Amino acid sequence: MIQPVTLIGAGLCFLVLFLKYRSQRKDRPRSSPKQRIKSAKMLLAAFVAWMALSFTLQHMIAKIDGPDTHEPSLLERIVFFLK
Repeated sequence: MIQPVTLIGAGLCFLVLFLKYRSQRKDRPRSSPKQRIKSAKMLLAAFVAWMALSFTLQHMIAKIDGPDTHEPSLLERIVFFLK
């Protein structure tokens, strides 16, 4: 389960990004498809890194608490494979 502090931090980051987007000039040039693909790749990499860090910390906490008999879920295996 994701901690509430993590969700609050992510929400604040997205709020800042949204406010920055809204404050841009209206007559700016449109972004090219190449820029959009680059941005999408960067966001995907950031998401995978965030999920990998979150899963790693969860497993570390579980190991500190006692023996870790938890099998990694499908999402965890995918994230660790991409990492």
